[in-house]
Amino acid sequence: MSEEEAYEYVKSTLKKEGITPYRSDELEIVKSVESCINCGLCIQHCPVVAAVGVNRFSGPRSIAIELSRSPPEFWATADTVYLCTGCGTCREICPKNVNIPEVVNMIRARIFEHRPDLVPKGLHIVREVISKYNLVFEPWETKEEKIESRDMRIERFRLPLIEDPKLEQAEVLFYPGCQAEERSQEVREAAKVILDFFDVNFTVLDEMSCCGLPSNLIGDHETARFLAKRLQKKVKKVDAKIVVTTCAGCTSNLSEISERDGWGIPAIHIIEFLAEEIGLEKIGSAVKDSAGFSDVHVSVHDPCHLIKHTSRQVMQNALDLLQQFPGVKVTESEANDSCCGGGGMVAYHSSDVANAVVKENLDAIQKTGADRLVTPCPLCTVQIENNLFKSGSTVEVDDLTVFLAQRLPRKR
Repeated sequence: MSEEEAYEYVKSTLKKEGITPYRSDELEIVKSVESCINCGLCIQHCPVVAAVGVNRFSGPRSIAIELSRSPPEFWATADTVYLCTGCGTCREICPKNVNIPEVVNMIRARIFEHRPDLVPKGLHIVREVISKYNLVFEPWETKEEKIESRDMRIERFRLPLIEDPKLEQAEVLFYPGCQAEERSQEVREAAKVILDFFDVNFTVLDEMSCCGLPSNLIGDHETARFLAKRLQKKVKKVDAKIVVTTCAGCTSNLSEISERDGWGIPAIHIIEFLAEEIGLEKIGSAVKDSAGFSDVHVSVHDPCHLIKHTSRQVMQNALDLLQQFPGVKVTESEANDSCCGGGGMVAYHSSDVANAVVKENLDAIQKTGADRLVTPCPLCTVQIENNLFKSGSTVEVDDLTVFLAQRLPRKR
C-alpha cells in the first residue's frame, strides 16, 4: 500500500468516526495553539466575554487550548464557537500570535461536515440563499424593483446617478459586496460617484457573485472555495490591475484568497485606493471649495476586518481623508476599534449577543458629542445604526463611502 493509499484509508476510517484529519495549512494553525501560555489576555480583551460573560461564551482561550484538541467531539463546542464574532482581538493581543479566529473557522467546518444539525438555523437559511443565488441576500424579484429602491436611496442621500460602466476590460474592478449590491445600494452608488469624479477607468461585474466569506464563516468551506473560483474567473475576464471594494469583510477575504489562489492583483478598500492611488493632495484640492454642506462633527468606527484582518493603516487613511474635507470635525471614540457585534455571522442567529457586544460602542459614541458616526463597512453601519435608533440616540450613521461622495463637488 502506497503512502497516498494509506492516507486515503485512514481518512475513510476517521470519517466513520466523525473525524476529519487536519490539512497541512490547518496543522500550522494547530501548532500555533501549542504556544499558548495561558496569560488570559484574550479573555480580558474579548468583546463577547465582556458583553455576555464566560458563562455564555467561555472565551478565546477555551477555544484555543481545549476545544481545538478534541476532534472527535467538535460538535460539543457548537454553543461556543458560533458566538465568536471573529473580530481578531484575541489574535492581535496574544503575545504568542495564536491564530484563534482560524481555529474557530476550523472547528466550524468540522461541525458543518459531521453535525450540520448543530449549525444554527439562521446560518442554514443563509446557506440556502447562497446556494441558490451565489449571494448572501435574496435578490430583488424584478430588476425594476431594484432600480426603484436604488433611485429612492440616491435621492435620500443626495447622490447623482452614475450608470454602470459597460467595459469589457478596465484598470479597476469595483466590487461592492453582497450587502451594497442588494441592500445598502447607496454604498454601491457612492463608490461609483467617487471613482467617476476622479476619472478612474473602472467597471463592475456583469453579474455579482459572493466572495465566499459568509460560507467560510458558516463552516461551508466547499461552497467558499467554489465561490472563490467563480469570482476569480470573473475577475480574470475583466483583466483589471486592481480590485476595489467598499466592504471591510470583502476586503480582508479578497486579499486573502487573491494571494492564496494566485490572482496576481491586489484587492483593497476604496479608502486605501483614494489615499494611496488618487492621493490626499489631489483630493484636498478637489474639495476645498465644496459648498452646500454645513459643518459637521463626526466620530469614526473602525471595522474589525480592516484594522485586525487587513491593516490599521486603512483607518489612518480614513482619518487623513476626512481632514481634507472642509467643515468636518472628527472626534475619535474611546471604543473606535471595538467590535460592532455583527461579525462572524453572530447577528444571523444570536442577535441578543450581537446587540450586547455593540453596547460599548453606543456608550462611547454618545460621549464624543458627535452629530454623526461614519464607518467604511456596510455591515457595521447597519448594526450600529439599528442599535443607536433603538436606544433613542439622535446620532446619525453613514457609511464612510457615502459620506465622502456626498461632499464631492458635482461634475459639470
